[in-house]
Amino acid sequence: MRFLHLSDLHIGRRLSGISLLDDQRAVLRQAVEMAAECDAVLLAGDLYDKPQPPAEAIRAVSDFLEALRRQEKPVFAVSGNHDAPEQVAYCRELLGRCGVFLSPAFDGKLHGHTLRDSCGEVRVWLMPFLRPSAVRPYFENVRTFEDAVRAALSTVVREPGMRQVLVAHQFVTGAATCDSEALSLGGADQVSASLFEGFDYVALGHLHSPQRLCGGRVRYCGSPLKYSLSEERQRKAALLVDLGPEGLRGVEERSFTPPHDLRTVRGTLQGLTAPERYSEDYVYAELTDEEALADPIGALRITYPNLIGMRVRNSRTNDGLAQADAEVEAAERRTPLEHFTAFYEAQNNGVPPDERRLAVMRQVIEEAEAMRHAAHQA
Repeated sequence: MRFLHLSDLHIGRRLSGISLLDDQRAVLRQAVEMAAECDAVLLAGDLYDKPQPPAEAIRAVSDFLEALRRQEKPVFAVSGNHDAPEQVAYCRELLGRCGVFLSPAFDGKLHGHTLRDSCGEVRVWLMPFLRPSAVRPYFENVRTFEDAVRAALSTVVREPGMRQVLVAHQFVTGAATCDSEALSLGGADQVSASLFEGFDYVALGHLHSPQRLCGGRVRYCGSPLKYSLSEERQRKAALLVDLGPEGLRGVEERSFTPPHDLRTVRGTLQGLTAPERYSEDYVYAELTDEEALADPIGALRITYPNLIGMRVRNSRTNDGLAQADAEVEAAERRTPLEHFTAFYEAQNNGVPPDERRLAVMRQVIEEAEAMRHAAHQA
């Protein structure tokens, strides 16, 4: 059996105010062509960029699902941290009868669906993005994201001889992140890859670059488009996943070809605005001019109509920028709990906080994350 693994579509996303919808529709059409070679499609969350997407984003996703159904491909989709679970699951019973299987908001168990091929049965389990607050009403002693995922996975029933596939949207420890991903405070949403033992394949979403864990059995396919400058060197692809009679047989990356690239250009204003440099790519400009410039953005927009930003990097700015970047990078590597510990030690003559204080701070961090999520949903 062959699956097409997609995730992090972020339909409706804008880049520095520029709509990406035409580019997104283009890569969705490419995904439909890839699906023609597959038996089913796995959508691992963040179908939309916002919990309340605009009408044109909803139409784009609807057109995509309709195109897949015209090929009679079963679709298995979960909600991500950018999605509203209730909206993704709207009319799920009706859509399920049409072969589009959607995860509901967590209701105390994971839902599975059975496919069959010449080798037997495959059970596809759907796990939406889980926060501890969503799982706690159904299970005791759920404090962390790891607790939440472990509890949810405990509801999976594994029948002997049946191959098992999981579609999920979580941040797995050991994977690399980039700027466009909305992660929880200090990486508090990380979960261990060891939780996914027993699955023949785990189709993950949440991180935007293709990554493999557990020998390739647990994978992120990444987003189909570049959504931040930190992604400009990433390859964007879908995954074609083959299951044999004994489990995972192979995974093939199939690249997307977007209408526009996202890239950085560097040089003097005169050099960057030469007529032959004209491009409709999404461009960020770094100017190396030493002298002051009059309206550099206006000049750049003539050559790069999809300019997404600029800054000056010359002999006067490099040292300060390098030091600031290093300080920001060091601060970002610390978790909120590490920041608290450092502050506490500074205020208490180097004495670290005891376990009781650390436990209180962990609870505060989780509550702050829940409040941030609630504000994002509003």
